[in-house]
Amino acid sequence: MLAARPFVSRASRTLALLLALGFCVDATSPSAFAQNAKPRAAASANKSAPRTAQVAQAPSAPRPAATPTAPVADAPKLSAAEEAKYQEALQRFNSQNLAGALASLRELAASNPAATPPRLILARWFAELQNPKAVRTSLELATEESPNDPEAFLSLAEIAFLEGSLTSAELLTLQGQRVLARYDANPTRKQNLTRKALTLQLAYSNARRRWPAAQEAILALIKLDGETAELDRALGRVLFQQNQEDKAREMFARADKLTPADAASTTLPADALLSQLYAERGDLVNAKKYLDAALKASPKSVPTLVLSISTALEENDLETAWTRARQLYANDKSADVLKIYGKVALFRSDYSQAEAAFQEVVRQNPLDAEAVAGLALALCEQDDAEKRKRAVQYATSNVQKQANNRDYLATLGWTLYRSGETDAAIQVLQQSVADGQINAAAAYYFAVALVEKGQTEAAKQLLNAALATKPPFAKRVAAAALAQQLKSTPAQPQK
Repeated sequence: MLAARPFVSRASRTLALLLALGFCVDATSPSAFAQNAKPRAAASANKSAPRTAQVAQAPSAPRPAATPTAPVADAPKLSAAEEAKYQEALQRFNSQNLAGALASLRELAASNPAATPPRLILARWFAELQNPKAVRTSLELATEESPNDPEAFLSLAEIAFLEGSLTSAELLTLQGQRVLARYDANPTRKQNLTRKALTLQLAYSNARRRWPAAQEAILALIKLDGETAELDRALGRVLFQQNQEDKAREMFARADKLTPADAASTTLPADALLSQLYAERGDLVNAKKYLDAALKASPKSVPTLVLSISTALEENDLETAWTRARQLYANDKSADVLKIYGKVALFRSDYSQAEAAFQEVVRQNPLDAEAVAGLALALCEQDDAEKRKRAVQYATSNVQKQANNRDYLATLGWTLYRSGETDAAIQVLQQSVADGQINAAAAYYFAVALVEKGQTEAAKQLLNAALATKPPFAKRVAAAALAQQLKSTPAQPQK
């Protein structure tokens, strides 16, 4: 039941959403309740979106579930009196009486040492209300009030990792592991928290390219949970990074055998995964060798075809990319395939095909920002004033939802430029590169707009930056041509 459900079990999904929302509120004041989530769109709008409590769907005042959910494996059984005390705490919380709710939870914890600490229960309730500041405050207080419980340290470590604070994530994980070593109140909960700690160790070790430490975490997870396809693939990746390619391939092959049939269609097979890793290393000979082997072994494998398309685009082999994209499209009209099809069409400057593909995705799901951006680009490239107007509208809608997304800003800037609004385009494109992290498309768009204004030296720098990037972008050939053209342009005098 909710009183004992481990906050750890949903932290990865829930906290990722909470941090993205960026709410700020004092967790100890009634105003904390004002930061409830707005009704969410249907779950299908974003497959990666975390599923929060049912309260997130309700248009009324935010409330954790009035009835406890089914107990999970590590939930200690509550007596009738404890259950009543839990309901009392929940009722007080829903009435914005945080002090009263905390007092009831403390009474519950005093009678049941195996129960989740009070502040952790509050953290979970605030997570269901999508209030990250209150979640963090509750977890911080939990480390003070329940220093012998490891969960708060590990949950704070997860927040730190999601925010990119790797040092904090590591230090908090180590502290959580030290506390966890002494924790014995609930063996099943200890096992769950051990899994969480090892997963965090794997995450920050991967991020810091500490391959032996990552391998240690994976082997511990296998010892804890048994061998799985996911863990075998993770181990294979780590072995590959340590130049143990043969052992890596062995692990990938074992993972293929353990992969359920319903997951095989969305998972890269062993040879394709090796191809991807060799490509990342820059070994294109082996990358091609293993990709060819994967395509021969599984010519209809969707993930392998997608990898093949990506590889072809990187090599500017548009015909191969188009052949594979049509092969995918012939057997699958899903949104993901339509977006791949539309992307390749953009690379080929086949804007009507790209428009049709992205338009269908947007029709199915107007909230698919990737498809909206693709549609905006396809529309703005066509010699149709009405379509260019629609392109600006689509691009604007993305920026309104994610104002700091440099990709969406770049798309808006290009649609404005293509609509003849060069000055407005330059203002937006300046925003897209303001943090110094310039993507290739944004650099090209900005360069084109600056050339029109006669600022060729700045344009040359942007084009050089665009062409120096590794990921493929649709305007690479055009960017190279413009850069070559500007080489013969005399340098402008400094003003």
